[in-house]
Amino acid sequence: MRRAFFVAGASLALAAALWPEVAAYRAERQLADANARLAAALRGAATPASVQAALVDARAAMAATPGDPRAQLSASIALLLLRRAEEAKVVLEHAIASGERPELTLNLGRARGTLGDEAGAQAAFLRTAWASPAAIATLPSALRARVLERVGELEAELRDGRLDRPPPLD
Repeated sequence: MRRAFFVAGASLALAAALWPEVAAYRAERQLADANARLAAALRGAATPASVQAALVDARAAMAATPGDPRAQLSASIALLLLRRAEEAKVVLEHAIASGERPELTLNLGRARGTLGDEAGAQAAFLRTAWASPAAIATLPSALRARVLERVGELEAELRDGRLDRPPPLD
């Protein structure tokens, strides 16, 4: 009888210890599913319904893992593919406020450009290239060349002591 109580108690303790991880594991699976659907969409092998399902999974992962930029990035990509740039911009701005990453600022530039904010798009692309020049490899070559040229100018200003902060995002 004692053994049964011990096993039951140990099982309950183990379940209580692992319970918080269940949501995290579910969120990881949802994020993996969303990313697989988005990868197919970017290859041209997905329907709008599949992209919408990716958005649902990404948003569920966002809710389960607040502050994790991966789910926010996936949600923003789905929103951009669904031509909902204003929503993507809001998601990205929220994500960037928690921690700036080149993949977030790159997609912010895409969202801003889609919305007709060319100056905002250029600022986001420049900020992306400043942090990680390789991150802008997916931009059209003419745009990428202009951004990299500006990065070179800013680096010269930095070397000359005329630059006191990175290029602004806004």
